[in-house]
Order: sequence, then C-alpha cells, then structure tokens
Amino acid sequence: MNSSKRMRRIQRKIQQILYFSILTFILFLGYHVYSTWYENYKLSHPQIIEAITTSYNEEQPLEGILLWNEQLIYAPQDGILTYPSPRPRMTSKGEMLAALDGRAVYAPYPAYFYPALDGQEGNWVYPKLWPDFAPFPEFNNASLIENGTHLHRGDPIGKLVPQPQTLRCIAYLDRSPSLERALRNKENPSIRIKTENEGKERKAEVVAAKVSGQKIKVYLRLPFFPPNVLKSRAFTATVVTAIEQGVMVPDTAVITREGKNMVYLVQGNSPTLQIVEGFPADDQNFFIEKGVQQGSRLILNADTLNLTNKDNDAERIW
Repeated sequence: MNSSKRMRRIQRKIQQILYFSILTFILFLGYHVYSTWYENYKLSHPQIIEAITTSYNEEQPLEGILLWNEQLIYAPQDGILTYPSPRPRMTSKGEMLAALDGRAVYAPYPAYFYPALDGQEGNWVYPKLWPDFAPFPEFNNASLIENGTHLHRGDPIGKLVPQPQTLRCIAYLDRSPSLERALRNKENPSIRIKTENEGKERKAEVVAAKVSGQKIKVYLRLPFFPPNVLKSRAFTATVVTAIEQGVMVPDTAVITREGKNMVYLVQGNSPTLQIVEGFPADDQNFFIEKGVQQGSRLILNADTLNLTNKDNDAERIW
C-alpha cells in the first residue's frame, strides 16, 4: 500500500516536471519567434526622423599669454622717485611720467606708462614664445615701484608701451571641428572671444596657427588694448565658435562609408544614401552642415540598412 502511494507521488512529480518543462520550452520558443519577428519588423519598418534647422554653438576656455612692445625708462639721476598715479595710464608726448627729487621725466612719445616691473622686460618676445609646443615660461605679475623709493641713476622707473599698437596673444586651444572650420577661412581667419569684464563677443584675428595632437596653438591680434592688462602677462577669455545653419540629428542616423559621412534620405517610400558634411556635436548627436535641408526625412538607425547597388541606392524595404 505504501509502495503504491510512493509510486503515485513519483508519477505526479514527473508529470509536474514535464509540464513545466514543456511550458518553459513553449515560452522560450514564443519569445524567440517574437524577437525574430520584431527585429525583422524594425528592419522593414525603420523609424524616420525629420531634419529641423538649428544652430550649433561651442565654447571653450582660453588661457594664454599677452605680448606687447615695451621700453624701460631709466632714472636720469639719483633721487627719490615720485609719480602721479600707480595705475597703468595713457600719456601723451611730452607729458610728465615721474620725477626724481623734483626733476621731471617726460614721455618721448604717446604711450601707456606703468611704474612697475615683472622681470620679463626685454625677454618676453615672440621668437622665444611661439616656435615650440612647450608650456609657457613662468612669470609673475608686475610689481609696483613704490612712490618715494630712492633710485640711482640708470635704475628703471617703469615701462613705456607705445600707442597705438595691437595687443597680441599666444594660447593653446582644444581641437574641435567648429574651431578648425573657423581657422580654415583663408580670407579672414578669426575666432570670437569674450572676456569676463566685457561679457560680449569680439573678433580676434588669427595671425598663425599650428596643430599638435589634440591641441592647437594660436597667435592672435586682440581687438582691444586697455592699459590695465599691463599688470599681468596672463590672459583668460572664452572662445565662442558657432555655425549658424545646419541640422542636429542623432548619431545613429549617420554612417561612415569610405571615409564619407552619409545618411539615408527618404524620398517617397525609398531611402537613398546621401553624402553629408558635418561633425559629432557630442556623444549622441551629429551636426550636419551640408547635404540635408529643413524637413528632410532620414532613417534613424542607418546602420541597419545595406547598400544594394553601385549607384548608392538603398534596398526598397517597405
């Protein structure tokens, strides 16, 4: 009797195992069939997006050094130095710069005068600062020569920076497509910069540029020269590069074939490969400058389609 009960229990367990095994197999088979159907459905019914015109703006910090032509002014005699202002200021020809025991020292030409030194006078020149991609030399801010200092004949009393002259800057920037596009303008290579003080964009002329890896070294003519910049040879600003017209699309809409960027342009019910010009805007988007217009319809997941003939026509898929 007990043996018969055990047999029935074993039979029920076997039946349960078979039932769940068959159910699991049916569910797995159903999932596999659905997945295959869904993948084929996505391939035969690709998602379409519509191109919308937008603008692309990119900003990056600029940290560089300033260059200007300068000349030291020396004490014509021993004496106590006095000057009217400790700040960099504009002086006209013949204007008094300072005095030694009451004897005036006059400006030989229009210039900024600053009674301060940083130790780089005569050494901070373009031929030494431009050629290599080495870090910039270390330097200090200008140190003021205090009013009332006793000087000997031949001691410097400050620096003259002739005016007018163009303020120049050397800086390293990160390579980017929009920055390289601005530098490729052979007629008027320039970049737009804005400083914290001004807060507005100004155009800086690019005199020279060279590339090393992911860095670009630029030599700029700045559109301003306020006297206060003489306090330090350091310069900080923000570089703003922008392309006014284009379309932004997900990067999955763009494929690369033989070094060319392409999209599937949908006209009617057939997609056609279209070569485009642009660049990755970030990790998920691609900015198209040429090749696609406002309202163009594109395949979202372009890498799921394949070329079918030499004319770059895509297979008709629906």
